Amino acid sequence: MEKELIALDLERDLNEIATLIWGYMDKTYISDLKKKLNGYRQECQNNLCREGQLMRALIPFMQEEKSILEFVIELIVYNDMIERTFNDYEELTNLYRDENKERETLKKLTYKLILFKLITAIEKGDISK
Repeated sequence: MEKELIALDLERDLNEIATLIWGYMDKTYISDLKKKLNGYRQECQNNLCREGQLMRALIPFMQEEKSILEFVIELIVYNDMIERTFNDYEELTNLYRDENKERETLKKLTYKLILFKLITAIEKGDISK
């Protein structure tokens, strides 16, 4: 009696497993996060600080600098979104609290950079990469 050989395709199987896990993570966490971030974005864009409003008003008169002004406005919106996240989730602010105010500022900046990368990845759909 001949032994039957089982053909294994580990790459295919690992890709299938990764797809299943990603689908679960997206359905359970990422989609809710996207909704929350879209809400934050709308709120922050509609309540732009005076500096951002001024830059937005200058765009029609400074076409050569339009891309720079739009980039700065977008950064202001991201900063406001991150600050809103800190306000809504106290546990995030507890991560950077420190008795040493200089160290606290550095820690907060570090968390802001991490959140910026996370938010931009989620918005662009690059979170699975």
